[in-house]
Parts: sequence; C-alpha cells; structure tokens
Amino acid sequence: MLLLLFSFSPSDISPWSSEPPIIKGVYLSPGVIYSSYGLEKIYHLMDLGLLNTAVLDIKDEKGRVMFSLYKDFIREAKERGIYLIARQSVFKDRDFAFKERGKYSLKDTQGNIWFEEKSGYWVDPSMKEVRDYNVQILKKAFKAGFNEVQFDYIRYPSGNKPYLNNSNKLVKLLQFLDTAITQVQPGKKISLTVYGYAVWGEVLVKEGQNLEKMAKRVDAVYPMLYPSHFHNEFMRDLTKEFRTYSIIYESIRKARERLYNMEIRITPYIQAFDWKQSRLGKEYIINQLRAVHAAGGDGFILWEAGGKYDRAFHELIDLDIELSGKRLRLFPL
Repeated sequence: MLLLLFSFSPSDISPWSSEPPIIKGVYLSPGVIYSSYGLEKIYHLMDLGLLNTAVLDIKDEKGRVMFSLYKDFIREAKERGIYLIARQSVFKDRDFAFKERGKYSLKDTQGNIWFEEKSGYWVDPSMKEVRDYNVQILKKAFKAGFNEVQFDYIRYPSGNKPYLNNSNKLVKLLQFLDTAITQVQPGKKISLTVYGYAVWGEVLVKEGQNLEKMAKRVDAVYPMLYPSHFHNEFMRDLTKEFRTYSIIYESIRKARERLYNMEIRITPYIQAFDWKQSRLGKEYIINQLRAVHAAGGDGFILWEAGGKYDRAFHELIDLDIELSGKRLRLFPL
C-alpha cells in the first residue's frame, strides 16, 4: 500500500470534526455541486486520503448566497469526514452594490456606482450595513455545518479607476475582521485569502492588504500563489519549471518568516488551471505540489474554476508515488 501524500495514509484518516493536520483541498464551484460533475472521483480521492477538504462558495462575487444548494453535499461530506470551508466573497458583491439604488456601493468621483470592466462591482467596506450583512452570512455558514469560513475579496479593487472614500483602506479591512471575530463562538475557524504579492510587499496600496496585521486576527491565511499571476519579470532568470516551483516555495518560506511569532496555518491556493501554461513548464502542477511539501506548507487548495481537475488529480497520485518511494528508500522494510 502506498504511503499517501504528506505522510497520511488512509488509516490516519478519520471524520474531521476539527481541522485536519494537513489541508489537502479542492475548490468546488456551484456548477460542480449542482451537476455532480466529477464528484465520484473526488470522493474516491478523499477515501484514499489524497484529498480531505472541500471549498464551496456561500456568497460569490455576484452576491449570490447559496446555502440551499449544498444541503445534500454537506450531509455526504459529513458522513465521509470531509473538512468543509465556506468561501465568502466579502466586498466584491454585485447584488449588494445595487441594493437601495447603490447606497452601499463604492462610488466613483461623480457619486455613481463604481464599476470597472476587469474589476466588477464592489461595496464600501467602511459601511456598517455592509459589515453587518457579511457577519450574518458568516454566522449562517457555521449553522449550516461548515467547519471554517474563508473571507475572499477582503480587499479593495485592483483597478485604476478612482473612487470616493479610498483612504485608510487597511484600517477599514481590519475593522471588519475585528467585528466578525466578536460575533462568532470561540473555536469557530475564520480564515482569509490574500494576494500572492501580499506575501512579498508590506502593504498592497490599491487593495489595502497587509499580511501580518490581517493574519493576527484569523486562524489561517490562504495566499493565492498562482504562478500565472506573478508578472513576467518576477524570478525571470529561472527556468520555467524551476520558476514555478520557486514562486510557491519561496512565498511559503517568506510568509512563514513574516508570521514566525503567530500560531497560524499557511495554506496556499495553487494553480490547477492552464492559463499561461506555456510560461510555467510542462510539470507546473506537480512542481507546485512539490514546493508546498518541501517548504513545509500546511497543505494546499487546488483551484480550477470549471472543476476540470483530471490532470491535477493524476499529478497528486504521481507525487504520492514519488514521495512514497523516497520514504521507502529511507526506511527499507
């Protein structure tokens, strides 16, 4: 029997009423859950211990709240011992931006609802109504059976179009986090995503994110370390394969250094989609997984928005075989 990825074999796997020792996760879009596309394969990998965590949207960037969609999946997940993370798009929210004639939206310099084609619609993080609405969804997620709520889009837009009320961005984001923390029962897990560049920079000026100050308020951070999203000059002197590996490896090391005095889980999102694949090397998925393992990351979340994970799952199995062989050589039977 193979020794499974990151040293946890099926005999180690039990239903997770709390956080697994290593997060081995996969993002499942609402479309995947609705159609059941590929779920049997995912359940099989969960049974093998190659995966143990599912990330589901409870509120997406359009503002759609989707608890009812997940009732059957949550029941099945609980029976199988799958750790459930609710992904909540906080401040990127088209529906709430239009509520009450745009009262809660970011406003452009003319006082109209702010919009940029690439960035979409956003609500104003400084408004109490916006914070309270998101806290209500947070509470509902735990009641629905999720183990953890992950705040995504907990930032300002990255676009270039100016908007009003754009000062003290980090302060306003931290105020929301402080409010959210006081509204949940002790022991409930709250986490957040950050841009990959947030690991490398002090404060992201446009977005308002700062790794240390945001991380100290939550239980886990999920840097989005997709190699395709780092500009072409970043680590440009490396080969494609080694650059992909190094972005993940060095980012995890950097995050660990910056958060050295915190007891916090650092779990990167890694790229299972093929955008800019020609610049990433042929083994871009397995190289990311290798880097997470080598850097001592607290696991990974695979991201492919359409649920097309066949290649990623094959490379998970390949890495398990690779790591198992190394362990068997070190500890011969």
